[in-house]
Amino acid sequence: MVESNDDLEIKILRNAEVQEASAEYVDKLFCKSNSDFEVVAILRKLALDRIYHEMIENPDEFKEKPQLSSGERWDGKKPAGPRDFLKKRIALPSLPQVLIQIQNVINDPDSSASDLAEVISMDPKLVAAILRLANSAMFNFRTEVDTPTRAVALLGFKQAGSLALGTVSLSLFKRSKNAVLEVEKFWKHSIACGIIAQEIARAVKLGDPERFFVSGLLHDIGLYVLFESEKSLAVELVRLANESAESLYDAERELLGFDHAILGGVIIKDWSFPRSLVIAAAGHHSPEKAKEDPDAGVVHVADYAARSLGYDLGISPVLGNLDEAAWDNIGITVNQFAGLIPQFKLLIDEIFEILSSE
Repeated sequence: MVESNDDLEIKILRNAEVQEASAEYVDKLFCKSNSDFEVVAILRKLALDRIYHEMIENPDEFKEKPQLSSGERWDGKKPAGPRDFLKKRIALPSLPQVLIQIQNVINDPDSSASDLAEVISMDPKLVAAILRLANSAMFNFRTEVDTPTRAVALLGFKQAGSLALGTVSLSLFKRSKNAVLEVEKFWKHSIACGIIAQEIARAVKLGDPERFFVSGLLHDIGLYVLFESEKSLAVELVRLANESAESLYDAERELLGFDHAILGGVIIKDWSFPRSLVIAAAGHHSPEKAKEDPDAGVVHVADYAARSLGYDLGISPVLGNLDEAAWDNIGITVNQFAGLIPQFKLLIDEIFEILSSE
């Protein structure tokens, strides 16, 4: 069927309107970023193309949403610090017994691969997740992995332990009790950050890429706790971030005096998780404070990249800034990173399907 001249003119006008709207959206998204920085410029260009097509294919996603309401306003009382917040605002979930046993095995210098495989075997859901991960494109083993013992042998003790720790920990983040945080988006962002962090670490040979995967997987635990603690606070954070065109973590610092990264570091430390996970969580929005450790810097870059590629939480319209010193410290080139981007989506979709089904 041939389009009439009138139909063609309407289509051209509509596309021009979408181009303008998508450019405005992306301008706001990157307003706190240095667009002269080459990797930011690449991510910005990809975001512009993605947003343009999403606005055509799914325009309802970009309509102004009804204002969130919690029924009552947040009381505005600033806690003395993250521990004060945790003490007064929320009861953290109890750690599953299998998670405690995994920690004990990982932390015991006399533990063996068979000890870890035995603990993993006690939890059928964990067994399924570990085997599916081991057989995924994330590792590309040439042989099928069909038992926990085989998985631990191929992955290695430390790597298998990290994956088991991360997989069980992610299962603590249940469906949200309110509509402020969409848990599916939270899971997908966490997995995206983990995959990107892992692939960056692998590209520059930082060692133990699975460690970086788990660091990315758990980096936003503090955000989940903040948003689950009190709906009125969550609503106020979203309102401030949107009205002031701030990143979410800037809004948190303004209202609370600390951000979700610092809160997450405290939680992970209190759970006696490995130091690398504490540093990655606590420092992913201030990597300059942990520049001697690569974990915070890698997760910082991965978090920024994940959100710019569309794996965001749907909370704040602003990305924040990509720390150029953190990028330089990692040692990855722009060309290396750009070459990894097509692989990110394939891995993220596969690992999301594996972990979200558990």
